[in-house]
Amino acid sequence: MKSLKKIIVVVSCLAGKLLFAASAFAEEAAHGGGHEEPMTFMGDWLPRLVNFVIIAAIVVYYMRKPARDFFAARSAEIARSMQESKEARERAVAALADMERKLKEMEAETGRMIAEAQARGEKDKQALIEEGKKTAQEVQQQVTMGIDIELQKAKTALAVEASLLSIELAENTIKEKMNNQDHERIIKDYVSKVGGRG
Repeated sequence: MKSLKKIIVVVSCLAGKLLFAASAFAEEAAHGGGHEEPMTFMGDWLPRLVNFVIIAAIVVYYMRKPARDFFAARSAEIARSMQESKEARERAVAALADMERKLKEMEAETGRMIAEAQARGEKDKQALIEEGKKTAQEVQQQVTMGIDIELQKAKTALAVEASLLSIELAENTIKEKMNNQDHERIIKDYVSKVGGRG
């Protein structure tokens, strides 16, 4: 910032000198009247050339350090910006590599989780199949037991019914063959037995 102020001061001084020289030249031209003298190197150009060389030397002398500092600072700033850009690029490349690594790890972890889930699902499937088989066997045993019980009940019912039919058949046969005398004799025997007990 200080070098910029120096540059502005020097340029202002030079502009003032040039303005002064221009006004002096205009005044001399005005005093010359209507006649023009031919310009000579020693008379006209040499003072101007010397004045220019002095001004240029002053400009170079005063501008040398600020210009050098300005360009050195600018070069340093550009170098720093390039270094920061390089570091930022390196950080971005490292971050990208890290993200790619994490993505691969996530893909591997996802694959592992899917494999575990499939294995767990297969294991659960086998367990369900075994449980289903066991339940089916238990149901089959219960059904077989129920059939056996119902078969036993049916056999018992048939035996009872057969007994009842046999008794009924025997009773009918006895009734047909028995006459009044047999009937009276059975009653007397029964009464005598009952009476004997009493």
